[in-house]
This record gives sequence, structure tokens and C-alpha cells, in this order.
Amino acid sequence: MSILSWDKPKRVQSVETWKEQSFEDGPDGGYVSNMSREDFNKWKAKLTGTKSGNVQVEIRKSGMVIVVGLDGYKYKHYERQKESGKKYGGTDGLNLHIACAGPIQLTFEEFDEMKQAVQEAKERLIRWNKGE
Repeated sequence: MSILSWDKPKRVQSVETWKEQSFEDGPDGGYVSNMSREDFNKWKAKLTGTKSGNVQVEIRKSGMVIVVGLDGYKYKHYERQKESGKKYGGTDGLNLHIACAGPIQLTFEEFDEMKQAVQEAKERLIRWNKGE
């Protein structure tokens, strides 16, 4: 049974109302979600980078983001090229980037789900590379 949800979450507020609460110019990590609590707590997945050739899966749950790449990834100021000169260096050879604005608190069941979600994302990337 798949743990990842590939469906886009539905908005619970209009974009205008949501923007009034957003951290447009606020600190990094400041974010107000615009989805139901049920969607917020799902393991949501999105295949990204198909046009740029930097294919990866972004998994989100409860304010946490996990970027899964088979050989490097691109996320915010982290890039694949070691020569990029970016402050944080390259991500070539790395497979996971986990970020959130605060502590990650999980039950053992959620931790097992996280491992399953990452495995499903990895399998999806392998299928993508095979043209499936």
C-alpha cells in the first residue's frame, strides 16, 4: 500500500485571504499553509525538475520537506554542481535533504512511514529514469 499522496492539496482559503496571513517578507521558514489539517498531515509527494533534467521528488508532511534525488538535488540555494560556487556547496552524490522550521517530532509509526515514503519516492525516480 502506497503511503505517498500525489494529489495536489485543495486550498481552504482564497489566495487573497491566505496572502494576508503569509510571511511575504518575513523570516526564512515563516509559512502559513493553505490546506486542510488532513492534507497537512499526509505524506504529499510531487515530482519536480522534469523539464530542467534535475528530476527529484519533494515530500511534504506537517511542515517538513524531504527532497529525494538519485544523485544530488536542487532545493533553494543547494545545487547539484560542485563548481556552482554557492555557499553551501554541491549536492552531487547526496540523496536526501530534510528541512523544517523547527524540531521534527515523530512517533515510531511516523518514522517508519517516513522511511516508506522515501523508498516510494526513490522507486518513482528509478521508474522515471527508465521512461516509465
